Amino acid sequence: MERPDRKEIKCYARCVLKNQHAVLAGITLLVTALNLALNVLGLMASPSGSGILSIILYFGISLLVNMIYYILLAGLYRIYLDICSNHPYRWSDLFSAFREHPEPVAIYSVLQFIVTFVFVQVGIWWLEIMIGWLFYGEAGGVLFATAVTIITAVLYICLEISFSMTLFVHANDPYLSFKEMMLESWQLMDGMRLHYLCLELSFIGMDLLGILSFGIGFLFVEPYVYTTKGYYYKKISGH
Repeated sequence: MERPDRKEIKCYARCVLKNQHAVLAGITLLVTALNLALNVLGLMASPSGSGILSIILYFGISLLVNMIYYILLAGLYRIYLDICSNHPYRWSDLFSAFREHPEPVAIYSVLQFIVTFVFVQVGIWWLEIMIGWLFYGEAGGVLFATAVTIITAVLYICLEISFSMTLFVHANDPYLSFKEMMLESWQLMDGMRLHYLCLELSFIGMDLLGILSFGIGFLFVEPYVYTTKGYYYKKISGH
């Protein structure tokens, strides 16, 4: 499969955003606000305490909040794919995934939540071990813990990239099963992982500007990033 030219697709993204950046910034702001509201409601609904039942309820609510957010995010991907395909879109399309076969996205969100949680916990655990060995002067242990931490991070990044097209696949065909959706993303990214990673890294400078502007800059950065990824998906999928 031919690798897309990064400069070319980013140029396409800038051109298509010229007349609709403000609208897409508004949609991005709405998604951010809804996600924030979901998390606040989730925290309010989570029971206090450190008992087993409290922990189970906390993770259950967190999974539900994450599920709703990902179904909302699937609608956002639909909008950006329509933009990249020169199709008309409406604000209400943001909620389209709730109406059209949301089950695969819901399952994907649960898997994403669990995988992220496991990898983060493993990374923190090994980091604590590494700091402990560093404190006690165990050079060999520090090197081992560092190597394991790096391997864990690389494995997580590889998995994230492998399934990075999943929501675009769903946006293109919402009636694919969870297995078909994941498999297509994996196949699309076969041989493209390093290339796509370089595309992601090319946005670091803009992300830093977004952080320095106290998040306001992300209203302009995110539409550009999503549109670029939409064109990337179209290029590698042939749609």
